[in-house]
Amino acid sequence: MRKGLLALLSLGWIFNYAHRMAVPPLIPIIKAELGINNAEAGLLMTALLLPYALVQVPAGYLGDRLGRKRLLVISIIGYSLSSALIVFARQYWELLAVRALYGVFSGLYYAPATALISEVYRERKGSALGVFMIGSPAGTGIAPLIVVPLALTLQWRYAFAALSAMSLLVGLALIVTVRGEVSKPQRASFSIPGNVFLLSAANFVVLAAFFGLLTFLVSFLVDSGVPIESASALFSLLSAVGIAGSMLGGGLYDRMGKGSIPVVFGLNAVLTFLLAVTASPWVVIPLGLTFYSVGAIVTAYASEKATPENLGSVMGFVNMVGFFGATVGPYLLGLLIDRFGYGKAFLSIPAMYLLAWALTKLEESM
Repeated sequence: MRKGLLALLSLGWIFNYAHRMAVPPLIPIIKAELGINNAEAGLLMTALLLPYALVQVPAGYLGDRLGRKRLLVISIIGYSLSSALIVFARQYWELLAVRALYGVFSGLYYAPATALISEVYRERKGSALGVFMIGSPAGTGIAPLIVVPLALTLQWRYAFAALSAMSLLVGLALIVTVRGEVSKPQRASFSIPGNVFLLSAANFVVLAAFFGLLTFLVSFLVDSGVPIESASALFSLLSAVGIAGSMLGGGLYDRMGKGSIPVVFGLNAVLTFLLAVTASPWVVIPLGLTFYSVGAIVTAYASEKATPENLGSVMGFVNMVGFFGATVGPYLLGLLIDRFGYGKAFLSIPAMYLLAWALTKLEESM
């Protein structure tokens, strides 16, 4: 039962990411159709990530209070149906509104899912969360494989309807195959301990870098002379390698504990610097391993700072602060690109990883 539950939760997370990351590979097409600039294109990610961030702590608490599986089903069905509304969006502001609605429902997923996994897999939570967190690279990787062919042959909006049909099946499977609540605390506490604030600040910086890079990676490569089809393939390759990277991160945490955090932050700083100065496709392979290892490590470490009563709230808080960073990252990187060009703007990404590393070192000294 545990393996089936983990598989379904991971599938739900895969499609959660596929819906949100379907926009970045389409940015060149969307910019041409709607006549928007890079900063406005970045807002298409900000529009979903801001409401996503705001519902994290309430989602964690409600999952602890009402039932984690119940909230996960609501999230999957809600984000599937709301994302499908893009089919009807014709104006830029309509697209922003639909993405914001999607952000609300998709934001109900992470905190109850990671709290549930942390409770069920207490002995090897790093490895279990590493499996769950493959949703990020896997969802990001399949997104361009689905949306780019549809955009080039039919119309880019239809891709979201296709994704919605797939993710609805996962929600139905969760209803049918998992009976009742698997893990629910006897008492839910809406409390955030002070020892998570610096970790949350580091998560803010890391996710700003993460989503900034993902939002503009295809555009960066196209600007460097790579055809959009090849750039999309490299985007998918980064994510495909990231599946192994996510599991690597979980395994590293089980072996090294919090010592794995500065290792992966430092490696990400080095590799994103090489990407910024060379635009070399070869950097994508090692970057995929380190880029996607961060999520499982930070999530597992955050769970260690909580009690059973406030586990959902703590997981939601760390992710909320992180996604405030994710909210501003794409927009700020878009502004930097508009002002300084892709190469110089991308140098801000390794700087952010170094700042996150410094914050974790400060946490150790307190």
